[in-house]
Amino acid sequence: MKKALLASSALVGAALLAAPASAGPVNSRMTSMEVTLGGTLWFSASMVDADVSTGRGRGYRFAVNETEAYINARNTADNGITYGVSLELNAGGSDGSAADEAFAFLSADSWGRLELGDQDDAVNRMQIGSQNAHKGLGGPLGGLGLNLTGFGGFGGEAMGARSDWSTVITNDATKVNYFSPRFSGFQLGASFTPDAGINSGTGGLTDTDNDGDRENLLSLGVNYTGKFDAASVGLSAVMLKGDDEQAAASGAVVAALNEEDVNVWNIGGRLDLNGVTLGMHYTDFGETGILTVNKDNGADAGHTWSAALGYQAGPWGISAWYTDHSKDNANTSAAGSESTNLDRMGLGAGYTVAPGWLLRADLEFISHDNASGGTGVGATTDNDARAFMLTNMFMF
Repeated sequence: MKKALLASSALVGAALLAAPASAGPVNSRMTSMEVTLGGTLWFSASMVDADVSTGRGRGYRFAVNETEAYINARNTADNGITYGVSLELNAGGSDGSAADEAFAFLSADSWGRLELGDQDDAVNRMQIGSQNAHKGLGGPLGGLGLNLTGFGGFGGEAMGARSDWSTVITNDATKVNYFSPRFSGFQLGASFTPDAGINSGTGGLTDTDNDGDRENLLSLGVNYTGKFDAASVGLSAVMLKGDDEQAAASGAVVAALNEEDVNVWNIGGRLDLNGVTLGMHYTDFGETGILTVNKDNGADAGHTWSAALGYQAGPWGISAWYTDHSKDNANTSAAGSESTNLDRMGLGAGYTVAPGWLLRADLEFISHDNASGGTGVGATTDNDARAFMLTNMFMF
């Protein structure tokens, strides 16, 4: 999935807000709503050097990371409620095939905003952390898609490698989101996702509830933003809980497939002063996604902390960041190391070339010891990697 390589749609939205260009108005059918049209295309050139890199021996590649067209329609009813529809259509496939995000919304100043459909959850959109200080494209938000050994696997390093970890769990699955108005700097958010395997591209009415997805997912978040003289402050606390959806099986196979339920919490903050931004966050993954048999032998999904420092001067921005993820593995005679550690660090830079054209550069270093995937059993494989990526982001 494209998001797993670079960034969630939350970053796309942030980049669009930063761009000076704006979407243009078009005529709506029967003039029932005001419609705006926009879009984005990202082209990147990257170089990767990894000690363990299956199928990536060439070391360089070009990629079109995002190609999306945005259609937004809205109107305001006589009772003051604003309503509308937002679509992100994929020109390059993936992300739920034809559409990445597709949802309707209702909003009012007095009670907030309600969203119905395929969209990122409240956790992903309300959390504040080191990603807010980064001036590149990947960094603490998601990395450069290095395809390292052990990065895959729910409950393994796949979540720890990303500050937007909730996309690994709920992504753009069909859900209901609610965001309160902001009172004295505080805002509340909540999301409910019945089944993480359902979105507009997967036939939600026919999807079964025993195919190994996560279900009954509840996302809760609160954040605060405020300004004190020349300084701006942001703080957040979020959590995500849900059930493991047992895949259809029987007997001993069932026991082998049992995974622990989703239970993750995160706190973070940012401080902005005279063009300098400091961002930090901490995430605890509990035993999320770990096989129960390995949890009983001491395995967990670990925890992550991250910090970043960035500086913005006009169209230019630079940043440096560090992320550390560690977890315990099963303590059995058949297991590898009893701990796994993933260290990532890097530099980022950004430049607004012209309205609707941004450049993003990322240099990243990774040290991955005893990769454990998603099972909670450590391996003996270590991997070090280095990567550079330059991305042109065109937005209209």
